[in-house]
Amino acid sequence: KVLTTDMNPTLSSACQISDGYIKVPRVTDKNYLYVLKKYCKKANISIIVPTIDTELSILADAKEEFAQDGIFIAISSKKICDTFYLKNTTEKFFIEHNLDTPREIKDIKNCDYPIFAKLNNSSCSIGATIVYTPQQAKELAQDKNYIFQEYIQGDEYTVDVFIDKKGNVISIVPRLRIEVRAGEVNKAQTIKDKEIIKAIKKLCQKLNGAYGCITIQLFKTNDRIVFIEINPRFGGGYPLSYLSGANFAKYLIEDYL
Repeated sequence: KVLTTDMNPTLSSACQISDGYIKVPRVTDKNYLYVLKKYCKKANISIIVPTIDTELSILADAKEEFAQDGIFIAISSKKICDTFYLKNTTEKFFIEHNLDTPREIKDIKNCDYPIFAKLNNSSCSIGATIVYTPQQAKELAQDKNYIFQEYIQGDEYTVDVFIDKKGNVISIVPRLRIEVRAGEVNKAQTIKDKEIIKAIKKLCQKLNGAYGCITIQLFKTNDRIVFIEINPRFGGGYPLSYLSGANFAKYLIEDYL
């Protein structure tokens, strides 16, 4: 059985088709973990699958506590969740491990335009924009949460990866992002790109503590594979990977057992 939680379950599509649901407080509420654990124990739930960025670190931190009650939270380590929640620590990770990533731009007055601006802790591409002039950059820079990067032109991919509890990469599915709306892919195509798959395998060797479904975003140009983001959770476009034969729910259950 699949059971679900939401702050407003009557308006949640997933809650309407799942085998059961409860209303939960916001993940930052002090009672959130108590309500979640109580529900899991009452409904005999074995596995929790997080799906939104804001709950990742909170649930990673509670992983051992829930395990004492026989509840497995299918999530990466807290270090992985914390690193990839912020854009600047994500960039630092890529640089430290010699992985190509857009270079950060500190001097917005003396750089080549266009450049790319995004908020350090946002999701769904909120605040992300191409910047064409120094004046536009100066206005955005008034918000100290903005960071500026080299603007990369190429095909954008999201790659769905499944990593088991031994750290083995079980599945890699690249999807070309054809149309994006509010940061979530709206139209995409799975492509068995050998260069991308090779680059992802190399990256995953550095992801100590990663578990389950990991979504990795990158650009592919004529001569570069440029990593831009890692989300240690299921992505909105995962159904496409499922339809191409990558059954992550099955992998998760088999790995749990």
